[in-house]
Parts: sequence; C-alpha cells; structure tokens
Amino acid sequence: MTMTAHSAGYRYRLLPEVKIRREAFGGILYKYGCADRGTLSFVNSPRLIDLLLLAREQFAGDLSAAIEQQVSSAGAKARLLTALDELRKRGYLEAEVVAGPAPEETAAE
Repeated sequence: MTMTAHSAGYRYRLLPEVKIRREAFGGILYKYGCADRGTLSFVNSPRLIDLLLLAREQFAGDLSAAIEQQVSSAGAKARLLTALDELRKRGYLEAEVVAGPAPEETAAE
C-alpha cells in the first residue's frame, strides 16, 4: 500500500480495528482488543473525524493522503499533526518515519 508523506517526516495510517462514530461534537474513536479491554476516545473536532472517515473510505486508512488532498493551510496541517500524534500515542494510528533523500542524491541535483 502506498502512503504519501507529510512534511513533518511521518506517514500516518488509521489502524483497521479502529471504529469511528460521528457525533454532533465531533466523534468517538474506539477499538476493542484482548489486552486492553478496549479503548474509547472523544474527538471534539468534526473536521478531524471527517478526515479520519475520508482516509478510511477513500485512501485505505492513509491519513497523510487525506490531509494532503483536503488541507492546504500550513497552520491547519500543524494542528492536525499534533492531534494525529496524540491519537498515535493512544493506539489508534501508526506512524512511519519518512526517510529523506540520501546526501549524495541531494548533492547531485
């Protein structure tokens, strides 16, 4: 699966076992597993819930692709990256470090 990179150096992906429920205030994220007996988080951002759903429905969970398509403001992207990092810490997302170009590739350009 191809995932696009954020300028912050990470690619974020929604874990397949995470369920999303839209609510008037934003939404609820939850997942149930054997070890943790389930986790539940309230997200007070309808925009973030929309992006999570878009990532699931159109980008096979790739949040970076959804954000790149929907968000153009650098400030808004920075706020989203902070929220995504918190969701990663809570176990709803995974993040991959994106390697930059090798020094010799940069020098050749």
